[in-house]
Amino acid sequence: MNQNNKASISSIISELISHLSQLPGIGPKTAERLAFHIIKAPESKIVSLSESLVKAKQMLTFCKICFIVTENDPCSICSNDFRDKSILCVVHDSIDAFAIENTNTYSGNYHILNGSISPINGIGPQELTISNLLGRVKNNPPKEIIIATNPTIEGDATSTYIINQITNTEINISRLAIGIPIGGDLDYTDNKTLVQAFNSRQSIR
Repeated sequence: MNQNNKASISSIISELISHLSQLPGIGPKTAERLAFHIIKAPESKIVSLSESLVKAKQMLTFCKICFIVTENDPCSICSNDFRDKSILCVVHDSIDAFAIENTNTYSGNYHILNGSISPINGIGPQELTISNLLGRVKNNPPKEIIIATNPTIEGDATSTYIINQITNTEINISRLAIGIPIGGDLDYTDNKTLVQAFNSRQSIR
């Protein structure tokens, strides 16, 4: 194998590692391990993975009502007449809603913010779906809004901003209580802890 071939192979690996390291929670070392795992894996598995990625990108969308990731618009939750539309749970991302759904303890609707307010990262309210949330609340006021943002600085800032924007004082606003660790993410929280947090949620207005 000549030097030119070696350089070519190295650049391909470097490009793969670079792409993988751009994924959330994937650092350079993890990206390297994933890259070499992909290289050593059977071609059929990698082809199947790539097809799944393309299919997900092409066929999945965001619900025009709650902004959850879905195949159908509106999603199966928003279009379900058996859901309790008087309760609205506000979460950071779709994966948080999926985590809550897995507990089988919540039967209301959701609103996905698709992020948190983070001035240091240049993310303000206008980059999120907060204006859509406020529109939903104004047009169809729920009895209760559950703020289920992550217990982080960004999550607290987002929660405070939303509460200050909701002027309808007849709406009960609560937040998940005990069980969720400070600085933790809902999607990493086990079902039992999530159930406890929902059942012990506290009214904040």
